[in-house]
Amino acid sequence: MLIINLNQDKSNLNNYLSTTILKKIDEHLEKKQKIILYLNKRGEYNSLICRDCQKLYKCINCDNSLTVHKFPPKIICHLCWYNEEIPSSCIYCKSKNLEKIWVWTQQIEILLNKYLENKYKVFRLDTDNIKTKNDKELVLSNLDNADIIIWTKMVTTGFNFKKVGLIWVILLEQELQIPKYNTEEKVYSNIKQLIWRWNRKWQTTDIVIQTFIPENDIIKTLSVWNYKDFFQKTLEERKIFWYPPFLELAILEYRSKDKEKALNFVLNLKNKLDIENKEKKVEIILNPQYSKKYNQYYYKIILKSKNNIREFLKCIKNEIMRNKELVVIFDT
Repeated sequence: MLIINLNQDKSNLNNYLSTTILKKIDEHLEKKQKIILYLNKRGEYNSLICRDCQKLYKCINCDNSLTVHKFPPKIICHLCWYNEEIPSSCIYCKSKNLEKIWVWTQQIEILLNKYLENKYKVFRLDTDNIKTKNDKELVLSNLDNADIIIWTKMVTTGFNFKKVGLIWVILLEQELQIPKYNTEEKVYSNIKQLIWRWNRKWQTTDIVIQTFIPENDIIKTLSVWNYKDFFQKTLEERKIFWYPPFLELAILEYRSKDKEKALNFVLNLKNKLDIENKEKKVEIILNPQYSKKYNQYYYKIILKSKNNIREFLKCIKNEIMRNKELVVIFDT
């Protein structure tokens, strides 16, 4: 496996495409081998990194990556909603060489077509062009003719091709930005499954990871496939930051087209939970910021406890049973 440091190796075409990867693309296309590019679709999450010390900015409460927001101009944790001003210089090494990372599948598709002068077939496979079973079947019928396939997470399941000469992973730091406590584990699993699928006995496949943070623990672990150390480190972090399996975690999510109604509902719900939580056995966190999807406003309450959260939630049994807009998600 080759790790490319994008701080040191970038082409004139784009900061996200190294000279090394462009040479490898030419090499494998000349051999008539397929190239698979894995890029997480979640481009809406903007990571902030220092290109000098390679630190990825994380939440002080959750060890979760902070997301860059333009309005207001802050970096925000999407788990506990800790936020701070976007720094003008690195808090770790004082460098002003900070980078906001944001790249998406369509952008790379355009860049590759430009570089290859449309001489090869670049196919993008993501949720934008596969929405139904019929869409998937139509795409499958055309994939054999593709020279470069740009795929998101769906690449790791349900597909098999021969003559894959290069698997190219770009900007895992963007996937590490997804605001969930088990993100690193999912990244490790996705990449392992991706590489295993094509790097088999009947073919030898080059594996390349491009990143601005090659010294990041998860990337270094991937490069040597040291699962035992990764597993131990993950358990230690979960214990420190109070996540399963060391406690129970539940999320109460309420949605409504009426923003004020949604906010008032979760405020009343939290008040009822606080009254029940007299002994403070449950940590109750209300998200003060909403998210908006499909023209509906979403508010969340997070519950953490070493005790039985299901038993605790009996105090709002009526609200859970009577409101289809209220969803309860458990993680134990």
